[in-house]
Amino acid sequence: MIEILERLRDLLRSRQLTNEEQIKMAVILPILRALDWDHDNPEEFVPEYAVALQDGSHGSVDYALFGDEIPGGRRSPMVFVEAKRLGNVTVSGVEQVFTYAANRGVPFLILTDGNIWDFYLSMAAGAPADRRFLRIELERDDRLLDYARFLDQYLRKGRVGRPKTRLDAERLLHDDRQRRVAVQAIPAVWRSLLESPDESLCNLITDAVARKCGFPPAFDDVTTFLKGRALPSPPVSDVDPRLHRPLKHARQEKPSDPVIVEPPSPPPIPRPQRPQIRGFVLDGERTDTGSAREALTELVKKFHLLDREFMARFASRTSGRSRRLVAKTRDQLYDNPNLDLDQHSRDLNNGWWIGTNLSQALIRKHIATACEVMGISLGSRLTLIER
Repeated sequence: MIEILERLRDLLRSRQLTNEEQIKMAVILPILRALDWDHDNPEEFVPEYAVALQDGSHGSVDYALFGDEIPGGRRSPMVFVEAKRLGNVTVSGVEQVFTYAANRGVPFLILTDGNIWDFYLSMAAGAPADRRFLRIELERDDRLLDYARFLDQYLRKGRVGRPKTRLDAERLLHDDRQRRVAVQAIPAVWRSLLESPDESLCNLITDAVARKCGFPPAFDDVTTFLKGRALPSPPVSDVDPRLHRPLKHARQEKPSDPVIVEPPSPPPIPRPQRPQIRGFVLDGERTDTGSAREALTELVKKFHLLDREFMARFASRTSGRSRRLVAKTRDQLYDNPNLDLDQHSRDLNNGWWIGTNLSQALIRKHIATACEVMGISLGSRLTLIER
């Protein structure tokens, strides 16, 4: 399976697959065949499976995968797979596949554009978007081994109908929901720690200051400092963070009175500013760029000229859950559809794009990673120009 996924990853990155039918034939069918689904057997594999919709109209799901025969001499669909063209996994697609599955008892629903494979539990509680228990992104190099295991666990023909598979999926969904609730609670907890500083947090800061200065600050000074950084509660978001769309029943909050925060006393000591990156010297050749973003961009381009395999290795090291530093197309850089790509991306003119929505700290981290990928010692063959 790993070899198949690697081949399909490279095919997807080539952007040769420009429509839904190509995605079906070149990506979806090879994966389903590798997972033991016999596309020539109409008793277990039905393309364009007809469904009657609740409004009296009719539709068809791209693939219906059937399990074993049930009492009454008929088979029941175990999985619906709805295919889209590359880059077209959208809110409407999620709603479409759930409309097809309504009241049919199909356990697993899959929405895929070949690269993204979203797995849903159709009979779980909550809105359709909240029933996704797994997302696979084949173009991510760092997760292919995990993805091969997930596909084997949740889509192999001999396992889909097992109670354990359903229980495992429910556990993943439960864990994901808990994680999202916890993430949403972090800002409020942080505000409460600033407004009424916890003793352990104050002790942590006191100890750190003592290590830096050789003597600790007064405890009251630490609490005053923290309270002075408490911020008003953010407005209630009208956007579903999973789907990047307005919530249907978003509560409209009235603007609250501004919160006046007294300045801390005594005022905090200004934090020393780290020098800004203005270029680099590679093997004795100086490159002045004027900004850290330009320095990273020019360094990556130079490393590509030195090693044609550098970009692929660098991409695998710098791909995250919601963004990629470098990608074959600009649309692959960020998962946020509201981000201005013209402002936050740059064409490297070598078949790759780079995302430039980066802090100084991230730029330094990515420069260090680039040096590791090239086997170059930062501070020796490469030094940064800073001022």
